[in-house]
Order: sequence, then C-alpha cells, then structure tokens
Amino acid sequence: MKLDIKGVKELMNNDLIKNLNYFDSVTSTNELALKKNSDEIVEGDVIIAGEQTKGRGRLDRSWHSPKYLGLWFSIIVEPTKDFDRIPLLTLIGALSVHQAIKNIGINTDLKWPNDILYKNKKVCGVLSQFRSNGNKIDKVVIGIGINVNQKNFPVELKDHSISLRMIKNERIDKEKLLAYILDSFACFYKMFKNGEYKIIIDNWKKEMSILNKQITLNTSDNKKINGLVVDISNKGELIIEQSDKVRKKFIAGDVSIDKNSLRF
Repeated sequence: MKLDIKGVKELMNNDLIKNLNYFDSVTSTNELALKKNSDEIVEGDVIIAGEQTKGRGRLDRSWHSPKYLGLWFSIIVEPTKDFDRIPLLTLIGALSVHQAIKNIGINTDLKWPNDILYKNKKVCGVLSQFRSNGNKIDKVVIGIGINVNQKNFPVELKDHSISLRMIKNERIDKEKLLAYILDSFACFYKMFKNGEYKIIIDNWKKEMSILNKQITLNTSDNKKINGLVVDISNKGELIIEQSDKVRKKFIAGDVSIDKNSLRF
C-alpha cells in the first residue's frame, strides 16, 4: 500500500523535518538527493520512495527495495561540525530506526556502523553520503532502507534478510513507524548539533551487538583485523583491542562475528 504522507505529518512532532517529498519510483533516494541543486533541498527535507530500482548500501552492495513493502528514504542535513564528526550521523540514523522498532515491540541489535539485525538477519541498513563545497560540507544525506511488510525475499537474500512483518506475523503501520523514526532522528540530531556526542554514543553502546565480542574487521584496503571490541569513540570510531593489547580505532569497515556470540 502506498505511504500516506499526510498521515506521517500528522503523527510527527519535531522541529527538524520540514518537507516530506514522495516519489513513487526512483533509482535511489540518496542518488536523487545528491543530484538536486543546493537551493532545491534544505536541512530537514526527506526524500521518500515507493520503490528503489537501484537501491544501494555500503560497499556498493545492492539493496532490495520492492514497491510499497518497505521504507526507503533519505534525510538531508547541513551540519556545521567538523568533518571528522560526520560518521556519527550514520550511527544516529541507525539508532533512530532501532528505537522506533523497539516502540512497536521488536528488540533488534545495532551492528556497527550501519546495520540493524534481528537474530543475525538484516532488517535495516543506513548509508550516509555527503556533498562538499571546497573544504565545507554542503549537504549530508542519510539514506535508510527498512524491510517492513515483505512476506518473503528472493532466494539469494532469504538467509540473510528479514522483515518486521515476518518477525511480528502482522502487517506493520509504515506511517507510524516513519513518524517515530523522524522524531527520534530529530532528537539525536539536536544532541549532535549541541556537541552531546557522549550521550549519542552511550545510547548506541547499550544496544550494539558486538561490544565485548571477538570480531573480524575487513577494512577498505582489504586488511583483516581480529580483536575484541572494547568501545566506540565520540567520533563514532570502533575501538578494537588486539591480542597484543594494543588498541586501534577504525572509522569504517565490514564486521563479522560468530552467530553464536551475538546477544538476542
């Protein structure tokens, strides 16, 4: 069923989100947002799609975005903080979805830096991208894809993906869920603008699945780092303690963990 934008607006209660821009079908909401001229989109705009024909996640992985069954959207912000704080916006996006899902009675895990899992199956992914003007960040686009009302997945995804409907065995109200998410995002973004990074990170650490777990991190330059996850920095970096007790910080990477060691 097509998303009721008016219904979402009536349910929201925040000062950040200004415009909900709905498109029945796009290649990807992030792509559309990044292509728009600066005067066409402002902080607090949200681009929502009924479907994405070329939805993407991290590492250019495709994201299955069937029509009217999920929530596929991008939030546009214009942060004035230092460049090295921008990764926190991905964490805020994931944390906002996690809390909204909890509000409808489902407990999920946060997997650093951008995934939401239920029993090791992906429910949601977040992809943040930015556009710069010289040394200044012009716009940051936080793209969010949530599996909401799918009853099944293509064979290549069914072992790794799950929808909220499959978890609860009932249809999920997408309007209410999206309103929860946008209100939560606005709250955390206000903390971000006020420099309250520790509060954001503390909220994240309470819900993350890999804290105090042994993991393997695949870095962008194809290195494998093994170690114990001991913390997240106030810049959103994963802090790993290796076997020699040396601690290192990583701002990005693909984390894998033994399924049996996850917390559910």
